[in-house]
Amino acid sequence: MKRFITIAATLVLAAVTFAQGTGVLRYWKDVDRAAGKDEEILSFSLDSDLYAATRDGMPDLRIFDNDGTAVPYLIETQLQDREEKVRQEFSTEIVHLRPDGNALEIHLRLTEKSPAADGLIVSTPLRNYERKVRVAGSQDGTNWTPVKADGLIFDYSQHMDISSRNIALPKNTFREFKVTISDITDELESPFKSLSKTFRDAKEEKRVELTTIERRPFRIDRINIWNDKPAQEAKNVSRSLSRFEAVEDPIKKTTVITVWTGREPINRLNLETANRNFSRQVTIEVPSSKAPAGAAGKKSRSEGGAEETSTWHAIGSGTIENINFRDQVRKSEGISFPERREESFRIIIHNEDNPPLTISGVKAQGNLQRAVFLAQPGKTFRVFYGSGTLEQPHYEAAKVLETLRKSNTPVLVGLGVQKTNDDFREGARKPTGILNNWLFLGGAITAMVAVLAWSLFSAGKRLEALPRD
Repeated sequence: MKRFITIAATLVLAAVTFAQGTGVLRYWKDVDRAAGKDEEILSFSLDSDLYAATRDGMPDLRIFDNDGTAVPYLIETQLQDREEKVRQEFSTEIVHLRPDGNALEIHLRLTEKSPAADGLIVSTPLRNYERKVRVAGSQDGTNWTPVKADGLIFDYSQHMDISSRNIALPKNTFREFKVTISDITDELESPFKSLSKTFRDAKEEKRVELTTIERRPFRIDRINIWNDKPAQEAKNVSRSLSRFEAVEDPIKKTTVITVWTGREPINRLNLETANRNFSRQVTIEVPSSKAPAGAAGKKSRSEGGAEETSTWHAIGSGTIENINFRDQVRKSEGISFPERREESFRIIIHNEDNPPLTISGVKAQGNLQRAVFLAQPGKTFRVFYGSGTLEQPHYEAAKVLETLRKSNTPVLVGLGVQKTNDDFREGARKPTGILNNWLFLGGAITAMVAVLAWSLFSAGKRLEALPRD
């Protein structure tokens, strides 16, 4: 019985070990980080070695610490700030409102999730006004510091469609504000006049025009804050491709340029040429194992120069041009397309009856990507990658890191040189035989549980049979 339990447990353990081990991953690199004393968020940029060896979406990438424990990670596109900013508006809490003569004092408090206030937005339904505003700030609502002494909000609709309800503030960390608005009641002359006439002996003796003055309180619907957050975009890099081949096809009147990119993410290809004053249609193609309906196999040359037959399909098209004559200058020598990872791309220039262009170089553009993970103190790490069968892991790192990174910037670390995994076995890339049979594995687990239950039941019977004191 014990022997059967041992065999069943061994089979289950072998299946789990096989699924979680590093033997299915071909390469590894050291993460250049010494055993840190503190817990921190680390990141490393994905390089050409990782792109060349991994599949689309990188399901075959794992990070392990020095104890052999898998570390959850997140792969994301690196972002960079643009010059312009995005304005976000946030509501505030009104602590109190107090009239002070012909002024109005409003005590505001920022909400818990609100960022720092870069300015105030005073919302009012009134038109044709001008008000001076003073702003003081505080952290505790008791001690106040002047922030803005000469704020002004206005609406000059009667003269021109010009208004401003915003009050810009200097950089600050205050969570409470005291806003004082002067002249909350004004006198507004009505555009209509009343006419009074006095008659004597059927003749008009006197005429009086009366103007109505309206006393108008300054109505405020709400006061919000705004925060200017830097706009972000994907960090894009451009690199020259050392391997490309241009072939003229006089029959189809095209120039076919094949480039090899090493499976790095590409979203734009730029051609370099000394030619001027041209405008040509261009199509970008990639290899396809399944051709679109009606597509025929096309011959291309491999990186080694041998001719091979493969199927290609288009993923993008556009126009390249270089107009340069006197003061007329217009230049666009690249085509953008949805980001792809491929071994090679084809650029087809449709020359029609024009002379072919002389291509001196090709540049590829793509977004930088990085892996981000939470590093425990006292740990070193390695990244393993390269498998034809490993499935995408499902980590909660995205939600965890989103919270942690609000006040913690990831530390950028490098990767060491690529090394071949000595534990990698080509035959171990995919389970075969009974270890790949879920019925067998399920049966083994069921059998082990049944045997354990029977053993406990038998032990209980034997205990009952023992003589009692």
